[in-house]
Amino acid sequence: MPVLASSYSPPLFSIKNRHWQTIIPSFFRREKLPSNITREEFHTPDGGTILLDWARVDSKKLLILSHGLCGSSRRHYILSLIKVFNREGWDCLAWNFRGTGASPVNNFKYTTQNSTYELDWITRYALEKGHYDKVAYSGYSMGGNLSALYLSREADKLPAQVCGGVVFCATVDILESNRYLHSFMGLRYTDHFLKPLIAQIKLNASQNPGVVNLDGLEKIHTFDVFDRRFTAPLNGFKDETDYYVTASAYRHFSKLKVPFLLVAPKNDPFLAGDCFPVEEARRNPYLYLEMPRYGGHCGFPTPKGRDWWPAQRALSFLEQYC
Repeated sequence: MPVLASSYSPPLFSIKNRHWQTIIPSFFRREKLPSNITREEFHTPDGGTILLDWARVDSKKLLILSHGLCGSSRRHYILSLIKVFNREGWDCLAWNFRGTGASPVNNFKYTTQNSTYELDWITRYALEKGHYDKVAYSGYSMGGNLSALYLSREADKLPAQVCGGVVFCATVDILESNRYLHSFMGLRYTDHFLKPLIAQIKLNASQNPGVVNLDGLEKIHTFDVFDRRFTAPLNGFKDETDYYVTASAYRHFSKLKVPFLLVAPKNDPFLAGDCFPVEEARRNPYLYLEMPRYGGHCGFPTPKGRDWWPAQRALSFLEQYC
């Protein structure tokens, strides 16, 4: 499909700097926890535990939501989608990544950008439990890439009920996005994310002594070193490059078989390279690409009192194609 013109524009007098648009909404936008949220422990086939947040309205349509790195199912960007989709008659299921969200970690079993099998476990469990006719996906950043990877790389294995997806600010080209994070401002963001990841490694190491070597842990300041030391070996990759290439969803977009919308702001400080797959979108009938001029990374400043723009956009797309 052609690259779509975007309906997003920030409030008239808002600051349009990419970093302000990324940081300010993250700290100051709030959403109330819906009264119908219920939490469930899902015990995975590999002996782990994933915490699921259900928000049901007795629907036969389900939206499965994936948060960003070091996020959780209770972040404002997830709750905004739940509020809008519940109101329009969709059940919602938001899950917490193992190791970077609220879900506990068992024996160093972490959710990574490559963990499509976890999303598949959750999908099939939800279908068995809720008997849904339609299932769609939405996610942000890491959760956006993971949703995109599941819908594209696993296209031939998806349940018949899967009907589409919408993701925002998805790091679908992890290798190129990681290169930006070595810049001056990129290292500020990296430090913000690495602190909780390192704390989780320490906690897990104390519960499972001898599994990893913690020497020099406090000297790690970039993702490539962290992923070389921990993510890659703990998840069967040769090194961090092998992990980044394997887990980058853009490499599999040609396999898509359901309508999929990728929203990638041009001023997103985390996106680079094939996070903007213009040529693939022009020749692929299932890939819809929307590149608003503004938005930052999962920021999308929206006037007070209105539904957050990504929630509006996801609903309009999925109502049309699901």
